[in-house]
Amino acid sequence: MNSVTQSSTEIHRKTADISVGVPAYSRPGELEELLRSIYAQTVLPGEITICEDKSPEREQIRAVVERWRKRFTADGCVINYIENEKNLGFDGNLRRVIGDSHCRWVMLMGNDDAMLPHCIETSAKYLSENSSMAMVSRSFVRFDESADKFLGVSRLSNQNQVYRVGDSQPRMIFRTTGFIAGLIIDRHWAERLATERYDGTLYYQIYLAAEAFCEQGIGYIAEPIVAGRSGNAPLFGASASEGEVHIPGSYSPKGRAKMWASVLRIARDVGAQFHVDLETDIKHDLEVKQSFHIFEMYVGSDRAILKEMRDELAALGLFDHPLPRFLYALNYTLGRRAGFFYYGMRKVLQRK
Repeated sequence: MNSVTQSSTEIHRKTADISVGVPAYSRPGELEELLRSIYAQTVLPGEITICEDKSPEREQIRAVVERWRKRFTADGCVINYIENEKNLGFDGNLRRVIGDSHCRWVMLMGNDDAMLPHCIETSAKYLSENSSMAMVSRSFVRFDESADKFLGVSRLSNQNQVYRVGDSQPRMIFRTTGFIAGLIIDRHWAERLATERYDGTLYYQIYLAAEAFCEQGIGYIAEPIVAGRSGNAPLFGASASEGEVHIPGSYSPKGRAKMWASVLRIARDVGAQFHVDLETDIKHDLEVKQSFHIFEMYVGSDRAILKEMRDELAALGLFDHPLPRFLYALNYTLGRRAGFFYYGMRKVLQRK
């Protein structure tokens, strides 16, 4: 799409060759906030693709889209709204969002997340300077009620980077792309790799990231460009591919274990394809660094739930390191009071 579009009566705002791809399921209020943050951009995307995945709130989501359609169209941004005939689940809907977009680049956004004001402008500049990238990650901030009030910043580097096999550790695959908001994907490249093989994993983007890591590398924008909402319960589990272990409204131990087992499976598959060991380093990262986040989520949980989480991790070989064992014992012994430990550790880590 042209960087500037013009009609006979007006000059539209500047747009970029980026489609914002939103896999939507319920949460019409949060979707409205996301669209508001996109409309406030210094540079607009050329397109917004929203795939509604047959949620109970389809009519409300449709109404939100129609309220914003004319405003975006008047400024040169097309809203491409799609309603799935059946629930595809997270992975299938993510794949459709990418495939049904029209710009070269697709920036994924969760329907309850938000963009920071210079998101599209900063991304377009990075992409113009790194056009060979197939996938790009970014720094982001966390928020609760308002994207203007940050809870903290998640940043892997203070400088723009490229993470690729041979130069970086495979753990960067998960660290850069475990959270989808703001991930940018070359649509044509992703369409060549499209597969249903990982439907139900909730980590289709990890599959794409593993492929990118072994090919061109994963680009990284050091400046935070998006805001991820904290506190919303997950809604996975409505599709046939997810319903066996995922329960809408929570991360069950079996559901979380299946997600991590899927990450290891993807690492094995893609690693075998490129004759490189991706699994060992990713497995270590899950067992150590990521276990902190898991047990933090389970602070105050019933001891039976904690035991189930321990057993699921042990079955995956992710409970041999001293750290997850310590965190399990901490939660089991202190209950809700263990939250003070995690809070203190986060404060210490933020100072570094």
